[in-house]
Amino acid sequence: MNLNTAFHDRIQPTKKTIIVDAGANPLDPTDHYRPLLTHTPAHLFGFEPQAEALMALKARQGNQESYLPYLLGDGQPHTLRICRASVMTSLLEPDPIRCALFHRFDQLTEVIERRIVLTKSLDELSEIPPIDYLKMNVCGAEKMILVHGHQKLADIAAIQLEVSFTPLYYFQPTIGEMDTLLRSMGMIPHAMPVIKKWGIKPLVIHDCQEWPMHQLLVAEMVYVVDYRDPGRIPTELLKQMVLILHYCYQSVDLVLFCLQELARRKAIDSDPERWYLESLMLLPQDTV
Repeated sequence: MNLNTAFHDRIQPTKKTIIVDAGANPLDPTDHYRPLLTHTPAHLFGFEPQAEALMALKARQGNQESYLPYLLGDGQPHTLRICRASVMTSLLEPDPIRCALFHRFDQLTEVIERRIVLTKSLDELSEIPPIDYLKMNVCGAEKMILVHGHQKLADIAAIQLEVSFTPLYYFQPTIGEMDTLLRSMGMIPHAMPVIKKWGIKPLVIHDCQEWPMHQLLVAEMVYVVDYRDPGRIPTELLKQMVLILHYCYQSVDLVLFCLQELARRKAIDSDPERWYLESLMLLPQDTV
């Protein structure tokens, strides 16, 4: 699929796309937003409170990236549980009984240090402008971040977050709780790029403890602005949604749906079905 800069130029947004990555640990990278940084003037603000992970991020950051040492939350002090596997570090306490159900998670979530930290809420951060695209992988703090980020998220176009089917931490919100919250923010589910399944003890398949069976553990889900009544979505918000869905997820059907609304408003070139699908090489040349 042809994801070049020409598409961005054709959409003509009035601002650069602002991306926030909450939990930018390089051991668990998110590649979905990389094409957006490559082909548009978007800017990424990554948050990573663990010093070693932050140093690794800063060592390779580009001109369109900024990394900050804050732990996002509600702006209050909390206990950070630093786990043996840094990607499992959380503001929540791991539940040893639940973790023991699954291979390796009792070791991965072993707390090796507890540290009092002052969290930052999105709304109190002057370093970042209003956010267009939020990615979160923060082991249970997603709800706290959203609830204390209303101003920065007022015009959010898309959110990718990790949702839990089988919580491994005490008081971790489930997928149902997160879905209810996001729908109250005017967003609906769009995609599930990653689904993580895990084996339940004691069965081991092919001598591999990580061999997936049927049990759903977590998933990466993408929520977008509720597009079912497109006329109510502001033009710039609709353009940001189009850019994110095109470059990050190649959601051709929803992109085209939004392009048609933008064309109806005369905010982009007319006949997007022809030029967009042609640019993606999804139309036979003899139809052009």
